[in-house]
Amino acid sequence: MATLEQFETTLDQVNERLEKMLSYWIEELTREEELGTQFSFKEIEEQFVKIIDLFKRVKEVNLQEVPYSLLNQFNAQINNAITYFDKAKNFDPTQNNAANARQTIINNIRDKYDAYYTHSVPILSIGLLNSNDLSVERSKMNQLIAELDEQKKTAKEESDKKLKELNDILDSAKSAATQIGVSKHSTLFKAESELHETESKKWLKYTTWIIIAIIVSAIGMAFLGLYFKENTEIVQFTITKIVILTALFYGLSLTNRNYKAHKHNAIMNKHRQNALSTFETFSSAASADDVTKNAVLLETTHSIFSNQQTGYLKSDPENNSNSKIVEIIKSVTKTE
Repeated sequence: MATLEQFETTLDQVNERLEKMLSYWIEELTREEELGTQFSFKEIEEQFVKIIDLFKRVKEVNLQEVPYSLLNQFNAQINNAITYFDKAKNFDPTQNNAANARQTIINNIRDKYDAYYTHSVPILSIGLLNSNDLSVERSKMNQLIAELDEQKKTAKEESDKKLKELNDILDSAKSAATQIGVSKHSTLFKAESELHETESKKWLKYTTWIIIAIIVSAIGMAFLGLYFKENTEIVQFTITKIVILTALFYGLSLTNRNYKAHKHNAIMNKHRQNALSTFETFSSAASADDVTKNAVLLETTHSIFSNQQTGYLKSDPENNSNSKIVEIIKSVTKTE
């Protein structure tokens, strides 16, 4: 239980601080002309006005009727408000970490309104009970409550909006990362296809030159054989012709095999590039259908890892490794 002297001391402090609170000018708090846009407190001008208006209403109450405990708590709150108001009023933009210091002041003033309001409501309620015009005061109280509810509603809407924007950005980033990954691997297959296509053209030239060499050699040897009459000369010439033509035909088979191998690889990698390039389109179109999406994934995987027939190589037996890969992917999708 507080003594009369303690109550009077606290009451004097509250009245003095209320007078100081109501002496502030909004311009000297926001300081837009003095500090400019970067360091001014213009963005919390509304909070300044609301806090001053709240304490102005408290000043209209007869504080003699307020219990000491409520008055003492309110005294601490208004002292807190004056402290942050003075920090804004005396803010020095040349100090170290001025931007951080300014933001701290803004955050405190913006966040403290609820506490000021909570400790003001009991005093305003006492003023309402002691007022002759109860309906007017009740209307003022309802207005204060409505303002607080509206602030909370607005804050929640802003929070939900920001959360939705962040989720949209995250989804877009995930989608972009997937497309970049697919495009990267598609580019690898494209490079391989172009490399093998270039090599196949080189070996095709070699094959063509060897065919020309075989034709020229055959014609030349046919005419050259007319000059040999002796059996020993004919035998030697025949052996030489066989060796030369055998070497040429071996070279022909070698160059032709290399040409077909590179051509086969060029077509295969081009096919894989096309499979990856179109995967995202079909996958996005079937995003709502997991069965279709998994089918597209399996077919794309099959196109990449299977040994497709191109007509340039001899037919090979079916490779069981392809079906094993597909079965592994099926089992993974089922467990998910």
